[in-house]
Amino acid sequence: MDNQLDISAKQPFSLFDKVFSNLEELTLNRKGMTVRWQGQFRKLKALQVVQDESSVFPLIFLQGFRSLEELVMRSCSYKEIFLHGDIEKHAGMLAKIKVLKFDALSELKRIWKQDSKMDSVLRNVEILHVWNCHNLIKLVPSSASLENLTTLNIKSCDGLVNLITPSTARSLVQLTKMSIDGCKMITEIVANEGDATRNDIILTKLKWLLLHRLPRLTSFCSGNYAFKFPSLEQLIVNECPGMKIFSRGVSSTPRLWKMQLSVDGNDEFLDCDVNTTIQRIHRTSGT
Repeated sequence: MDNQLDISAKQPFSLFDKVFSNLEELTLNRKGMTVRWQGQFRKLKALQVVQDESSVFPLIFLQGFRSLEELVMRSCSYKEIFLHGDIEKHAGMLAKIKVLKFDALSELKRIWKQDSKMDSVLRNVEILHVWNCHNLIKLVPSSASLENLTTLNIKSCDGLVNLITPSTARSLVQLTKMSIDGCKMITEIVANEGDATRNDIILTKLKWLLLHRLPRLTSFCSGNYAFKFPSLEQLIVNECPGMKIFSRGVSSTPRLWKMQLSVDGNDEFLDCDVNTTIQRIHRTSGT
């Protein structure tokens, strides 16, 4: 790939002097992270950190990458990421990040503190992928606003019981694609917080929703919220044997006329609404 570099600490620093100023993508392991890169990557947009056996990600390390838009962490031993260090000091730089991807962080328990200054960072994230993080118990803080998020992809995160709160769901005004796959413990996507004062949750731009291999999922939400999906065109519900209804409240899907019961096809036409259709499928399956 053009303008991409994979660096280990064994490679002579002088060999890369001429390309540093234009480098846009970089992969570093733990040894590479011990080198002072500050000021060298003026145009670096994507950073991938791999195979770091540290328990905590060193937040201060990112201060040298002023143009960073994509941060990927893969096969690391982090238990915590955005928790230590001076969040306020680095918030301005972190706010430029648009893509966050975490994969195979088997020890990860928390990504950010509940009451941290990370809210300003999360507002600008457009793509969030979290895969194979089996010990993660909370995706985002309960008050998090994800107003610029367009793609949410969660896969094989077995510690999650629910995904987001109603207040976070209401902030998803740009979300177009949501995929939840292979999370063994999840029971609902939007948590039931009993918020009787604001019942409507409108996912204005959501077009594609996948609920796949979720053995304990009982509903998209068990609370009495009215969900509106004015743009939803494709709904895939596959291998969710415990899903008896879509939601307790009314669910409006004016552009959806069929459900997909497998990733490969096998469509099911809607019976008036998505709730009635899922109830009928559940009864027919005999689960």
